[in-house]
Amino acid sequence: MHLCINPSTFEILPIQDKQNPYIDVVYNVNHKTVKAQHKALLKALRSTGAPVAEYHLTKHKVPLPDLVFVANGGLALPRLQRPLVLLPSMKFPQRQAELPYLIEMYKEIGIPTIPFPTKDVFEGQAELKWFFGGNLAVCGPGHRSTAKTFKAIDKLFDYVYGLHGLDPPRLVITPLISADYYHLDVAMLEVNETTCIVHKRAMSPVSIAALRSAGLTVHVIDTKDTFCLNAVISNGTLITHKLTDPTLKKTLKKLTGCNLIEVETTEFEKSGGSVRCMTLTV
Repeated sequence: MHLCINPSTFEILPIQDKQNPYIDVVYNVNHKTVKAQHKALLKALRSTGAPVAEYHLTKHKVPLPDLVFVANGGLALPRLQRPLVLLPSMKFPQRQAELPYLIEMYKEIGIPTIPFPTKDVFEGQAELKWFFGGNLAVCGPGHRSTAKTFKAIDKLFDYVYGLHGLDPPRLVITPLISADYYHLDVAMLEVNETTCIVHKRAMSPVSIAALRSAGLTVHVIDTKDTFCLNAVISNGTLITHKLTDPTLKKTLKKLTGCNLIEVETTEFEKSGGSVRCMTLTV
């Protein structure tokens, strides 16, 4: 299931200044456009035939400008007997304030959660991607999470998967080397269980070699369109933003073997997020 959060709380505030290279704190958000763009994303996701849920936050006492970027709001753990989401440990105060609302959201949709075990930064699905049926976890520290984050996750996986009589996932650590790719979900797109696409400027040759050594097929692209891989593949359809590099449509269709839908996310990109950031898969 794809989970999205209605953008009713979305705004750009001075407290968000410099939290990523894209954020424009002097930009006045056009709320009519925000609603239209988010509606178009939901339509594209639903057109793939996948279940899509949109959560509406009705009351909040503090600013939650980034809540729409729900990919940061948790990590679904695969291969378990029942759904389970690992809650995030956010870096910035206004994102830390999201936690009780996220807990309430998961409670309402009936998905159990577990807290992050340390105070290290971990921003959910945006920082870790699953391959090989959930047996391999690719982890992207460098700008939010750190090496300590994934040491804590490794121990947590040993515990959780051990309780279920399962081998824990194997972790491959691929540090992000450019702030333009401040989360793994900007740097990499998972095509299927064995294949990914990576921005050349996001990872070192050593990291790319490590992915290949882990058994993955890795396609490397070099483009100034930094949000093109912040995308979702759902039932054979690739949903991405309005591509700014005219060569990419053909390239992405060839590398993924998917139909392609482009949706406008310009309002959200001014806060540093696009299609994948606004979609949590649970």
